[in-house]
Amino acid sequence: MKKILVAVLGAVLLAASPAAAFTKSDLNAQLKLLMEWWPGRYDNNEQIVRQSGGGLSAQTNKPFYRLHSIFQRVNMPEFGENVLYLAEYQNNNPADIARIRLYSLSIDEKEGAILVKFHTPLDTKPLLANHRDLSRVEKLTKKDVRTFSDACNVYMRWEGGQFRGGMKDKSCNVNDNKEWFQYQVIVGAKHYWARDRRFNYSDNKVSWEMAPGSNYEWFEQTKARWMVCEVLDSPDGDMTKSKKLMDIGLHDQGGEADIKWPDGRDLKFVIHTRAFSSPPEREFPLFRIHDKKNMAVPIAYAYAVDGAERYGLNLGWFYIRCQVKK
Repeated sequence: MKKILVAVLGAVLLAASPAAAFTKSDLNAQLKLLMEWWPGRYDNNEQIVRQSGGGLSAQTNKPFYRLHSIFQRVNMPEFGENVLYLAEYQNNNPADIARIRLYSLSIDEKEGAILVKFHTPLDTKPLLANHRDLSRVEKLTKKDVRTFSDACNVYMRWEGGQFRGGMKDKSCNVNDNKEWFQYQVIVGAKHYWARDRRFNYSDNKVSWEMAPGSNYEWFEQTKARWMVCEVLDSPDGDMTKSKKLMDIGLHDQGGEADIKWPDGRDLKFVIHTRAFSSPPEREFPLFRIHDKKNMAVPIAYAYAVDGAERYGLNLGWFYIRCQVKK
């Protein structure tokens, strides 16, 4: 069904050139596709790997820091028919919250675009780490949030096989109209990019930037897949005597899991997806096992073929097999 929708949407967009040419039906088809694409987990782990020199180089968090975004569709009719909940954290620490927001999506026929309106909960503490249980989120009403002004709306348009949008220039004012936000976003089938900065009206100089020193480059996040893995132990290295030790779950964009090994060692298992370009045209899973006393060099690592959904690593004494969680 999704392939049919994308094909139909592609035909519609090829037939229409300027934004004003889109009909209400066209925009509704775009909105439906965007609501299929946008929900998910996203992480810029590969961007951090690239800026750090790649491979097993020590990672640096400048100009870009590690950012993990979780978008989930929520049932909140008071905010519209198409609502997303965003929980975003940084530095690979779920407790280090970057932002929590609600996104209300609708069509804007006059603009020929999909309109995104932001809402920020007045009290975010009850919502922290609630991406697994959305019941508290869905209880929010309009009196529980601060809704951004219409001047801060984002307009998303189909461009080059993806959705691209942002706020209108010099419209979203802050600090008693002394500054204005410039926020832009790109959403594809497997990626979510964003960048954000603030200008002074007085001299038009940048007063704040989401990634300081990046010259307004994008936070390049790739959609993550959740993996479930079975860990087996073979104390004597005899694979015929392997015994299940535990199950672990982690995502494939720099996800990590700690494993307490029976011999007393503390191990860490890591999965990330190496990309040949960004957005990736080719990508393949890379998984590593480390002794936590020496995280610089892995005990072992292995690759899988592009798009693999099931793979394993067997060292004789250590055996792990993973698959994509459906």
